[in-house]
Amino acid sequence: MITSLEQVRKFLGKQLQDPYGRTHGKLIGITANLRDETTAVGVETANGEFAQYPGEQLWINGETLTLVPAWKLDAEEFRKEFDIVTRRLKALDELFSVGDIQQDIYEDLRKQHEDGINELKEKRRTLLDALARRTGVLNAQLRELQTYLASNKMLHASGEFDDAGYRSASDEINTGLVRTSAERKDIEAITTYLVRLDPTTPIAISPHQETATPQSQPVATQAQTTTVQATTREPALVLHVKEK
Repeated sequence: MITSLEQVRKFLGKQLQDPYGRTHGKLIGITANLRDETTAVGVETANGEFAQYPGEQLWINGETLTLVPAWKLDAEEFRKEFDIVTRRLKALDELFSVGDIQQDIYEDLRKQHEDGINELKEKRRTLLDALARRTGVLNAQLRELQTYLASNKMLHASGEFDDAGYRSASDEINTGLVRTSAERKDIEAITTYLVRLDPTTPIAISPHQETATPQSQPVATQAQTTTVQATTREPALVLHVKEK
């Protein structure tokens, strides 16, 4: 994603969020190249520290500047490259089968694209590892939020938390549960897609942990119980590389 300096500069002093609604901090600086493309942004985090993010992770949606996770960018890049190489190989084989391409030229072109397939295999392994690590982090966060929610319920029931404080804390926890579950669901979808490209590879994600929410928060329950099958519509694709 390439954003121009002109597009980004209007967000100086404003909050930077990720696609799930988490706030990363306030935008305090921008660097750009001679083509007026944003190359990086500086962000002051909530604890007063400084963080820098590459310009390609920025996405503008109306009046919101969004920081796209690196794993999401890598997954989208992989999808595009895989789609291109598979379509080209299919077209190449069809043209050769009807005699529209000479054999030596066909073999040279196919070898080039087979090399691309091998590169994509390595990208796929790296991406699966990164998704598995991120899933582990998210599962740990969900567990912590669940623990705080249960503890707050206990203290409220025992009379140690007043109603207002308990409701405020519960709302914040449930918001965190929804956001964390949404990211985990996205990761599960792309992981399923990557695994289905090679049925012999096991799904490298941690087991689900049930996410409890109060009865008064049905939206959180819905976000957590939605299955991956509802969002993953890619057909199973297995690419067979012709051996010479």
